[in-house]
Amino acid sequence: MARFNFNLKNTKADKATPINLIVNYSLNRVVFYTGESIPPDFWDKNTQRAKLSKRFPTYPEFNRRLDNIENDAKNIFLRYQNEHENENPSPAEYKRLLEAEFKGTKNQIPVHFIEFTEHLIKQTEKKYSLENKSNTSSYNQTLACIKDFAKDKNKRVDFDTIDSNFYNDFVEYLQTIKKVTNSEGKEVIKYGFKANTIGKHVRNLKHILNEASQPEIAVNKFTFYKSFKESKEEVESIYLNENELQAIYDLDLTANPRLEKVRDLFIVGAWTGLRFSDFSTIQAKNIKGDYLNITTQKTGEKVVIPIHWTVKAIMKKYKDYENSLPPSVSNAKMNDYLKEIGEMLDMFHNKVEISYTKAGKRITRRVYKYELIVTHSARRSFATNMYLAGIPAYSIMKVTGHTTESNFLKYIKVTPDEHAKIMMNYFQKQNKLRVV
Repeated sequence: MARFNFNLKNTKADKATPINLIVNYSLNRVVFYTGESIPPDFWDKNTQRAKLSKRFPTYPEFNRRLDNIENDAKNIFLRYQNEHENENPSPAEYKRLLEAEFKGTKNQIPVHFIEFTEHLIKQTEKKYSLENKSNTSSYNQTLACIKDFAKDKNKRVDFDTIDSNFYNDFVEYLQTIKKVTNSEGKEVIKYGFKANTIGKHVRNLKHILNEASQPEIAVNKFTFYKSFKESKEEVESIYLNENELQAIYDLDLTANPRLEKVRDLFIVGAWTGLRFSDFSTIQAKNIKGDYLNITTQKTGEKVVIPIHWTVKAIMKKYKDYENSLPPSVSNAKMNDYLKEIGEMLDMFHNKVEISYTKAGKRITRRVYKYELIVTHSARRSFATNMYLAGIPAYSIMKVTGHTTESNFLKYIKVTPDEHAKIMMNYFQKQNKLRVV
């Protein structure tokens, strides 16, 4: 039986080093360059994958690529045996088959920034089209901004020019209010991005630079890109309490199946604590009796979630579907539909004050609460409602996937009044015990 392993070319390198696939079978040894590279500090020699480290935030995608390479290599080996009466390929023949399989994807990598980024987006769409659709859209937006920057500033953007000066100029460009020509040929004002949008583009840029850790590409990212700061501010977000969730659940939407399915899927998210990417892709195999067993797409975390009675009722309603749940729409469409649903209920017509930074300026305005309902409100609602119900933070974190209590407590949305009620309930319990 063939054995498949990944090894670093140089375990003592101070920068990214190539990863080789080592295949051993019948006293034969084949070494094949995968096209992937990684700094040794981020490599786990026991799992032969990237470490689950915040310092290497793209490890889920990186490890999935290695999984795909290993699976493809195994399939090539087995296919050869099936076609040659269980004979093993010679090392030269097997290496030729590997090179034929991966030709044009890993062995012919563009060495200039724009072309490399376009290549990276295409490869991501090709391999992970379903789960990374939103990510590739985000990278396309970042690439468009960089192309606009290069054109408007008349600057060449390539791996050797992306340094701290580029970072400062690019961030300033994203913040700037400027005149642009619209599709009708008219000149209009385009306002600068919000702080979190700028942070997203910087984060995407760092990811692209990290992915460009190939021997063929001369890039000075190890000198500069780690100092690129991702601007981030607290997003004005809301949670829905149990009464509000029940009101949405009780809303009669039978005359509007489009909204009814979105409502039902949102309620599933609100009682499982899953991200949109997970609650919208639950499969039949994830349902184990009274529990959901899911490996989350974003972090690869394995979570076990008890199925709430409301979710059970929804699953019964959609029992004719393979996964007993309503079909999903895109995240953007679902956000729009949720606002329509929220607008139908008077309880969401109160106004909420929100603040954010845009074009480098702090802006404050008041909006209706229903305007703030999005898919992620489901996850926040779950975490906050469970916290208010007195369930230990550690138990909730095992469902939400938070790794530290400090991050979890930042995530939940509890008002000062609700904190006071929690403390008052504690005082009342203590008082009853004292009387007894």
